[in-house]
This record gives sequence, C-alpha cells and structure tokens, in this order.
Amino acid sequence: MRNITTIPIVLAAMLLAAGCIISDELTTITIQPDGSAEWTRFQSNVRSTEQGAKAEQELQKYATDFDTRQDADLARIAESGGEILDARWVRHEKPFATLVTARFGTVDALKNFFTVKGESDAIVARPEFTANGNRRRLSISIPIPADKAAATEPGPTCEELLARRADSISEPRIVVANGHIVASQGFIVARDGQSAVFNTRQLEELLRQHPAQIEIFLEWNVTGD
Repeated sequence: MRNITTIPIVLAAMLLAAGCIISDELTTITIQPDGSAEWTRFQSNVRSTEQGAKAEQELQKYATDFDTRQDADLARIAESGGEILDARWVRHEKPFATLVTARFGTVDALKNFFTVKGESDAIVARPEFTANGNRRRLSISIPIPADKAAATEPGPTCEELLARRADSISEPRIVVANGHIVASQGFIVARDGQSAVFNTRQLEELLRQHPAQIEIFLEWNVTGD
C-alpha cells in the first residue's frame, strides 16, 4: 500500500502498488550518461490482503489495470514522457507475476518520473540531474511537512520490519551505466560501485538531523563505453 509519510520516503510510493494488493517487487532504473534511463520491474507473488469476493475484485482490477496500462507505475511512466517498451504476464493465474520494461528518452522525462506530488499538488520529491565533465549527480530533495516533522511517532521495531518483509518485498535499485559511484547519501552502494539501493537507517538519521528537508544523492564518474 502507498505510504509517503515514512522513511524510506516518497520513493517507495513510486514503486508500491495501491490498494490492498501486495507483491514481491524488484525494480531497476539504469541511468545513462546523458540522463536518459531504462526502467525494469519484475512483480511476482501478486495477491490481495482481502478474502473471498473482495479479494477476487481487487485481483481482477489489478489484471484489468495491467492489461489496459492503467497500473499506477505504467500510468506514471506515460504521464512523465516515458515509453513503455513491454508489459507482459509471466504468470496469469494466482498468484500473478508480471514484467515491465520502459525507457525515459530524455533527462526531463526521468526527472518528471522522480517528481512526486502529494496533497494539493504539493511537491514531496524534487529531483535534479547534473553533468559536469565526466561527473554525474542525481539528487532528490524531499521537503518534510511541518506536521510530519513534528511527529514523534516511534519507528517500527525489528520484528515488525521482518514481518513486513515476510508479507511483501520491494527493492528498487539505481544502476549507473558506464559509471562508477564515488559519493552518495541515503544509499548503500554495491561493491562494484555501479549500483545502489536505499539506506533506510541513514534516511531515518537524516530526517532526525534535518526535520524540514532532506536530500539524497548519487554522484558518479562516467568511465567510458
């Protein structure tokens, strides 16, 4: 289900299914040196948290939305100026599985996709991509609403996090094509320096240190073809 008020911040909202559909989801965004990008999502073990007729209705809606490309991710890709290259069923019986590939042909389309709006169209995630020589930088600024910044609600316990992971896994990864990551904030960088995933603990610490706004970023050097 969507949740843009807790860490790991609104980026999770881009990648999680709405409603009471849950699944295991692996998403990879491969960014080219010019800022264009490829997007791949493999979603498996798709199921409903409801029972009986309600579950059937939700799963039917999921299937219809996927077939008509009204799935939340597919709709956002199209609205952002991206192109859906393929959207196919891997398993068309419960539990469902699907595979989607898409392309953002320009840096503006990629920035549109990373831009997330909340209530009243307020920006809750603002991306920026810069190129300087062989250095590239993707940053995302996330303003925290005053009512959320003032909240003192305790975070989930380790047991609660493990239970959530047992229910549903969502793992987005950013890959830099022809590049090597040299600096980051809010990410865990792979040992080969070519990709990164979100660092939940660091994001929580950033929120404590900067309650009004936080910034996460990746910087990398283009290493050639």
